[in-house]
Amino acid sequence: MASSWEDIADEVVPRGARPGGLATGAGRGKKLSAARVVACPPCATSASLDEALSGTERECPQCGPYYHIKRPVSAFDAGFATLSARLRSALKKARFTALHDSKPDDLLFVDIETTGLSSSTPLFLIGTLGAGSVDEEPQMEFFLARDFDEERAVLNAFHQVARGKSLITFNGKSFDWPYIEGRSRRHRLRFEEPGAHLDLLHHARRVWKPGLPNCRLQTLETHLCGRAREGDVAGSRIPDQYHKFVEIHGSSKRGAHLLAPIVYHNALDILTMAELVCLDGESGP
Repeated sequence: MASSWEDIADEVVPRGARPGGLATGAGRGKKLSAARVVACPPCATSASLDEALSGTERECPQCGPYYHIKRPVSAFDAGFATLSARLRSALKKARFTALHDSKPDDLLFVDIETTGLSSSTPLFLIGTLGAGSVDEEPQMEFFLARDFDEERAVLNAFHQVARGKSLITFNGKSFDWPYIEGRSRRHRLRFEEPGAHLDLLHHARRVWKPGLPNCRLQTLETHLCGRAREGDVAGSRIPDQYHKFVEIHGSSKRGAHLLAPIVYHNALDILTMAELVCLDGESGP
């Protein structure tokens, strides 16, 4: 049985097989090696959420409080300060039929963190990224439930941001959106279906699969984006780590050292998705 949603998207390489060159779609672009390491910043066990994540508590009418984080992309990877211009340029050339009727301002990258593999269990974090304006650095937004009671407010706040947007996810047609939909229905929230939905896992399998060991997001990050992570939390550990955070935070308002790496993990997943969109456009005709 898969231990995390990321394992669901994994594809096993036959024993003894060796990855070859990049597939044709990737080969036209800039071929990178995993030489650039991005480290998860340390977080003291005594740190508060505000100290570790620079967020604030917000209140949803009729849904209650949740924790909101809004930070520029360079807070997670300094190499993404010019992401907005790259995205807007790449989208003019990218081969994404799902987005043909979408404008850059319509796009919303989305990634979630959950306590299980089905929507019978809560989610606790939704990370988002818009394309941003041409002259400004894009901002990442995170909607965080500090305990299970805040999930409804997190979902409601996300739906306000996502209304009318075209979603970009990785394995999101099978996992992220059905999970959001299932939890929203459980909480009897009203929401709209995405205007369009690009699942980059499907695109990766069509374009890059032949030259890679598998199509997991972090494999694409390493082989195509040229980035490796240091101090990242494994996806399979995230549910247990969140449960420990809830237990500690509920009694002492501490535990940010458990949650900060999860937010960082979510942010890098989203930035990798954005990088893949850029690479596809930059390698296009």
